[in-house]
Amino acid sequence: MRFRKKYNLAFALVMLLICSSLLFPGDASRIGTTAGVQVQVPVGGRTFGMSGADIANTSSVDAIYWNPAGLGNIEASGAGFFSSSKIIADINVNYFSVALSAGKIGNIGISLKSFDFGDIPITTVDDMDGDGGATYSPTFSTIGLSYARHLSDKINFGITGKVIYESIPRAKATSLAFDIGIQYQNLMDIENLAIGLVVQNVGQNMEYGGSGLLTEANEGETFDNFFERSASSDQLPTSLKMGMSYKVGPVLAAASYLVNNNQRDELLLGGEFNLANILYLRGGYAYAIEDPDNEGIGETAYGLTGGAGLRYDLGNFKLIVDYVYRPTEDLGNESIIAFGVGF
Repeated sequence: MRFRKKYNLAFALVMLLICSSLLFPGDASRIGTTAGVQVQVPVGGRTFGMSGADIANTSSVDAIYWNPAGLGNIEASGAGFFSSSKIIADINVNYFSVALSAGKIGNIGISLKSFDFGDIPITTVDDMDGDGGATYSPTFSTIGLSYARHLSDKINFGITGKVIYESIPRAKATSLAFDIGIQYQNLMDIENLAIGLVVQNVGQNMEYGGSGLLTEANEGETFDNFFERSASSDQLPTSLKMGMSYKVGPVLAAASYLVNNNQRDELLLGGEFNLANILYLRGGYAYAIEDPDNEGIGETAYGLTGGAGLRYDLGNFKLIVDYVYRPTEDLGNESIIAFGVGF
């Protein structure tokens, strides 16, 4: 009885967070004031195909990015996942994750997301067009270690610790951050009704440093030959997402509310249609909620998302192929293809 009371209290606190967040929308005036925004670029297949709305049922390795609590539900003893996408400005984003079941101890996963910007011409004061032919390529990556387990037959808990790394020639920045999430199934004893809560990118500020910040002193100045221009120390794009989903037969409907510290809040809606547990059709929409104190600020290029998935059993292996398509306004369209395997 005492055990059940504790989880009833936990559920009440979650509902309190949901209600309070709806009363305090994000501050659009802070758009562009955070660092490490690479962590906001979505990856994966199934959940992304629903605009990230389903954080209550997302599971296995696909859940590591969206809600680490879902890592507690691995359909096999282990799973692997890889996705590749091309986003705006022909930037490639590659993502890899793998997870293993450790029995009663819980499930453990690792993930890596990296960006490929291609070759960027080096420009200087004397060569503003980069005609010299020299190029460079920034390094942006996020490495994560995740853990999840069942707290009861209804509740999953998960946490991810990740290192965010960025570098350009002679300058780099590193930060440590955490994602923490829970999932609650069969809410109020209603079968297939679930809620999820995840707090993402809670961590230390990012600040660039390195010899690239050194500037040669002008002749006649009293200080040393070089002095360092200090870079700003900025917060990470922390967010709180609360979601609910309900499944009726082959149809799953999901909705989430996303609270940000660096952009408008968003209402995410998504759905999935299951055809014989083999083919899945998905769609979603992300609606940015306008900040009444900053009208017209922070309009987003994203809205609709669509996708499809294929699941096929091959003996001891389960093959998963997902495709996601997201049109963007005035910036070209984005697509992502993801492959997964369970064993």
